[in-house]
Amino acid sequence: MDEKDIAALQNAEIDYEDIIDRFEGNKSLYLKLAELFLDDPHMPNVRRAFAAGDLATAEAEAHALKGVAGNLSLINVHKLAKSMNDALRDGNEAAAAKLLPELDEAYVKAVEALRDVLGK
Repeated sequence: MDEKDIAALQNAEIDYEDIIDRFEGNKSLYLKLAELFLDDPHMPNVRRAFAAGDLATAEAEAHALKGVAGNLSLINVHKLAKSMNDALRDGNEAAAAKLLPELDEAYVKAVEALRDVLGK
């Protein structure tokens, strides 16, 4: 990853320093996992579950997305997925629904940055 890639990650609220720490400097491993994330089903599943009114599935998918995002240092996606998961766990559908567009935007921004860095 060069300076341009690092800037793209940081602009998408992906913590490069955390990546280096978490992956012990193994950038190629991070990039392999980031590439897998491009096909990760959790955010599309959150969207579908909300659209269907299936809040239990939305909660489970938000929880899974939170974990994946945390492992990949997707700071904003992780934070918003955690907030959504917490709201759904607490039965606060209105709060979770309010978070959905913000989470979706953060997710798209992170995916676009990863695609850019990966040349996809």
